[in-house]
Amino acid sequence: MNPEPATPARPVIDIHTHLAGLGHGGSGCFIDERKFHTLLYKLMRWKLGIYHAHKEGRLDQAYLERLDTDVGQAAERRALDAAVVFAHDRVYLENGEPAQRGQELYVPNEYAFGVCERAARRGRFLPAASVHPYRKDALDETARWLERGAAALKWLPNSQGMDPRDPRCVPIFDLLAKSGVPLIAHTGGEHTVSVIRPDLGDPEVLRPALERGVTVVMAHCGTASGIFDGNWIDTFCRLAREYPHCYGDTSAFTTPGRTRWLARFLKEEGVLEKLVHGSDYPVPPNAWWSVRRLGIPKVEALNAIWSFLERDVAIKKAWGYPDEVFTRAASVLGTRALERWGVTARQR
Repeated sequence: MNPEPATPARPVIDIHTHLAGLGHGGSGCFIDERKFHTLLYKLMRWKLGIYHAHKEGRLDQAYLERLDTDVGQAAERRALDAAVVFAHDRVYLENGEPAQRGQELYVPNEYAFGVCERAARRGRFLPAASVHPYRKDALDETARWLERGAAALKWLPNSQGMDPRDPRCVPIFDLLAKSGVPLIAHTGGEHTVSVIRPDLGDPEVLRPALERGVTVVMAHCGTASGIFDGNWIDTFCRLAREYPHCYGDTSAFTTPGRTRWLARFLKEEGVLEKLVHGSDYPVPPNAWWSVRRLGIPKVEALNAIWSFLERDVAIKKAWGYPDEVFTRAASVLGTRALERWGVTARQR
């Protein structure tokens, strides 16, 4: 009797990482100057080892090199196989015109896809397109990037000024549902870019997408980060249990504002099974926020891991998060996306 073939291992994918830049090298990216010089952005540049890269006119290249090295080291150490990298569209007004003020971050789709296409041979990156649904060409633009191989569509409603309940979103939801491409949408508090509509951090606003059959990954699971943030964990948990195609990612769960939620999600029956690994790179993960749980020797060992992406995985595994959380993104994104971008599981 012939033995059944072994089930192929699923790759570990970080479903939530960011690209960034100032437009150096013709990337088209930008970061608002005031935001770039805030303490948070300075801290991230310092932690990444690219603090002075902007003075040399190579911030975009330096950032990408660091991200690529992060993924590469995590892959060599068998902690991670690939990362989903985000484009970030402009803020649009209700009339469908781009906002003239308030834009703090921009990463063109063309840049994000170019990054992934150049790295496709190594299978390290998958692109998430960003198209604001109020754009007059929103449906056509979404279709264009899906045809080019978008692994997901990324929205940040409370900061990009988009309400998923707006009727203009319906054709986009139908397109995503038909194509099987997931929507990754921010929920909960936000502090990396300014918030325009705090109420749009509520996961409930994504119910219309779920009702149209879209696979939705609710970034941060509706959690609060800062002291005054709204906290919609209960809403997220209810939606995750109600809809089979509703997921939440664990991005920024190893930062001071969100480490407090790690213990709760380990106990949430019917919700732990819906969690998808994400880091929120380049936000630095730090195990010291878990010292009461893990102890000083373990914390010091975890913080000695150079790669942010590997360190984030290691901290969550030290808490007891099961392997399925780290491989679930492969199922959410689908075989077509993995094959398109050459993502495979490395031997573990």
